[in-house]
This record gives sequence, structure tokens and C-alpha cells, in this order.
Amino acid sequence: MRRTRSNVLVHPGRWPSVDTGAKHLVELKARYEDLGKARALLSGATSLGTFVQSDTYFSLGERRLKLRSTDGVKEGQLVYYERPDASGVKESQVLLATVSDGAAVREMLTRVFPVQAEVRKTREVYRFQGVQVHLDTVAGLGKFLEFEKILTDDSEREEGRKTLEALRRYFQIPEEDLMASSYSDLVESG
Repeated sequence: MRRTRSNVLVHPGRWPSVDTGAKHLVELKARYEDLGKARALLSGATSLGTFVQSDTYFSLGERRLKLRSTDGVKEGQLVYYERPDASGVKESQVLLATVSDGAAVREMLTRVFPVQAEVRKTREVYRFQGVQVHLDTVAGLGKFLEFEKILTDDSEREEGRKTLEALRRYFQIPEEDLMASSYSDLVESG
């Protein structure tokens, strides 16, 4: 396992994951049908790989919990997050835990909590200008672009927002393509 700059762990032959624990980040998600254009704009970025992921979202009222599994990898990632449903740049509080047997944890959680949604996607992950960039092709939903920037403390909040807004302009994302909700909400709404 090697550590890249900016808190991203890269496991040979596996998916990149942010270190486990609590994270505070700013993020932006948008519909983006031309992923070829996005790849061209990412010239000079570091590619962290392409991964086929399945996210199982559990129904917990206002709280959000999902278990992420990646094809070909036994481990999974349990993700709890708090985030407003607002379009544009938004802040998130995230708790991450790597689990050694994702299938067993999924089985346990589905016995305790109702499954809210299942989301399957192919995710290309890049590191670009200090931001993790995801190019997502989501089954049944389409293509999306997502930016995430981890904040090490509150003093970085405004700079992080400005960075993501600058990337939004660079990728020419119109306001109407900004997403307020998660993939699970889109799957549920049909």
C-alpha cells in the first residue's frame, strides 16, 4: 500500500479510498453527459483508477448510511454522512470505516435496517488541483461529475468552496446540471 499526497490511500490492484475516520469536506455533483470532454479537461491529472462499485443505502430517516463494495475486492467501506440536499458546493461530515468482509456486513445490515436503494456505478477517480474528481456512469441514471475536497480545518472552508466553484467553471457546468440529492434519492424517485 502506498500513500499519495492529500490523504488518499492507493492499494495495488484495489480501489483508492480516503483514510478511515471522520472527514469534513466540500463537494459538488453534477450531471455531465460528455465524460470524454471531462477526461480531456483532466489532462495532467493523476488517474487513481476505474472501479465498478455497488452502494447499498440503508433507510435511517434523515441520516445517511451506505455500504460500498467494489467488484473483485472482498473488503467494503461503510460510509455515514451528513449533508444538506442543496445544489452547488455543499459541506459534508463523513465517517468512514473499512470492513474486512463487505458481503457479511451487508448481510447483517440488511437484517437490521431496510434497504433504501441500490446504486451500481463505474467510477473513474482522478486527483486534480488538490481535489478528488469522480467521473461516474450510474446504472439507470446517466453520467455525472463529482468533486470532493477534504478540509483539514474550518479555516479551509471558504478556499475549498472557491476551488470547487472554479472547477465548475473550468468544466463548464451550468447551474441547471448541479445535483442537490444523492444517487440513492435519484434511484428512489425513478
